[in-house]
Amino acid sequence: MKKHYFHHRPKSEMAYASDINTLHIRLKVLKEKSSKVEIIYGDPFAWKRSDNEKTFSWDSEIRKMDIETHSSEHDHLIVKLNRPTRRTKYAFLVDGRYVYGSQYLADTHEAPLEKENLDNFFNFPYILEEDCYTAPSWVKDTVWYSIFPDRFHNYENPLKATYEWEDVDAYDNRMFFGGNIKGMTEKLDYLKSMGFSGIYLTPIFKAPSAHKYDTVDYFEIDPQFGTKEEFKTFVNTAHEKGIKVVLDAVFNHVSHQHPFFLDVVKNGKESPYYDYFYIRSLPCDEASFKLAIKNGELPPYATFAFTPRMPKLNTAHPELRQYLLDVARYWVETFDIDGWRLDVSNEISHDFWRDFRKTVKAVKPDCFILGENWDHSGPWLEGDQHDSVMNYEFTFPLWKFYSKTAHPDFDATTLKDALVETYVSYAEVVVKNLFNLLDSHDTKRIASHLEGDPLLLRQIYLFMFLLPGSPSVFYGGEVGMQGEEDPDNRRCMIWDEARQDITLKTYLTRLIALYAEEPAFKATRFTVSHASEDVIILEKGDLQAVFNRGKAITLDCKSVLDGHILLGDLDHDPATGNPRIGEKGYALIKKT
Repeated sequence: MKKHYFHHRPKSEMAYASDINTLHIRLKVLKEKSSKVEIIYGDPFAWKRSDNEKTFSWDSEIRKMDIETHSSEHDHLIVKLNRPTRRTKYAFLVDGRYVYGSQYLADTHEAPLEKENLDNFFNFPYILEEDCYTAPSWVKDTVWYSIFPDRFHNYENPLKATYEWEDVDAYDNRMFFGGNIKGMTEKLDYLKSMGFSGIYLTPIFKAPSAHKYDTVDYFEIDPQFGTKEEFKTFVNTAHEKGIKVVLDAVFNHVSHQHPFFLDVVKNGKESPYYDYFYIRSLPCDEASFKLAIKNGELPPYATFAFTPRMPKLNTAHPELRQYLLDVARYWVETFDIDGWRLDVSNEISHDFWRDFRKTVKAVKPDCFILGENWDHSGPWLEGDQHDSVMNYEFTFPLWKFYSKTAHPDFDATTLKDALVETYVSYAEVVVKNLFNLLDSHDTKRIASHLEGDPLLLRQIYLFMFLLPGSPSVFYGGEVGMQGEEDPDNRRCMIWDEARQDITLKTYLTRLIALYAEEPAFKATRFTVSHASEDVIILEKGDLQAVFNRGKAITLDCKSVLDGHILLGDLDHDPATGNPRIGEKGYALIKKT
């Protein structure tokens, strides 16, 4: 037995409190390297005297660990411990003989006392309520709809549009089509009829571009979209229909036309706002920026990416920090919004986000905080910063699996491993609140990824809805809208039903209804019971889903159970009894 067969990290996604009395402990084990794993645990200060009162022994317990999930190379084990004293020392007992502890692997046949040598035990010092991760209770039940306001619906807004709706050959971010708040309000019944219960809006604050990620005034709605009164009506009407509203907080950077930055350009170090930005040299105007880039030099000021028109903010500056926190508080207090999506949140300090969380939660405890992180986000999801992140870690493997021509080696087994490893990289209490997506205003549309294939589109949406977390649809995704990378993905919404994929819209409406009706959709734990080449079978609770991205096939397994087919189609080979799935076929089955 070797220590490297096992992996555990204390005070992490592998050891966390789900509430003040419950500890979840996970262990990653190299496949087939142990047949039995138990956990030895107890309060480190709980020692009992022997009958002769001359010696002490540790008051510990031993529990068997369960398999949570598994990948091709590892088994992932879990145990949930009730801890009334909230303190816990623990180690892992393998095959009844080996103790895997914080420092080394010990053979208890040679050293029996290692079962209570707490120097080699992992430690969870004390469960503190204020350290426990919590998210608004409504998030895990929400189905999201993401809207790019200028391109969603133009309602009585002819003066704000510079182009006719959809009347262009190529989109860019300087075009304005007149989508507005009144238009979004008018379409709330449409969203409600499909079953959506949350709306995420890309920025609506005053800014020169169509995308509004270059803020000029955080306290004003861009006149292109309408007025504050109209926005208040939109939020109130959404709430009446049971729909939450989340706004986009762009606190990483502002427009180069923001008054703070204009003052720095004009007055340099004499500007009171000079330290609001990361200024490297003067002058710090756009022309100087472009010249530095041309010469292969560092630009005179830091920006989002290398975009001269989006100077980066120094959120450590106390006055700027207070200004931004006042912005966050204002829109929650004044308009009763339900949350913030945080743009480029991984490039802003953890310290700022801790203050941000305290600010908005003090106003509205169930306010949702959603980070835009494209990579693993554990450090932001420890209970003191974000409630969730946009879960691109599920998105990327789904893209690769279903875009077979671009990723021919990404088969069902590879997909299974990618999904499992993402799942176990977060605490179970976190993963149920992740914001799952197939596309966004920053990516190619999913229909274009799949070249408009209707069967694969239905499959991939079903797959996303089954994964733990809250599913979302990017506006127009429900009618099969296509679009390449930004800015082509930001096309105007197709409202002409003659040009919509009505079959897909009907399918998604049914899928959203099932998501509300079937509790298993919202379960966190899932199992991949079969993964081979083009076929993957996923199970959650009493639901089982079969996905086939390739040709029709009779599966060489009997793991597909009899039951009621809720979506898709499936039959069985009369000779073998094995299940048969059609070309690019799928089936969602409720087990009997």
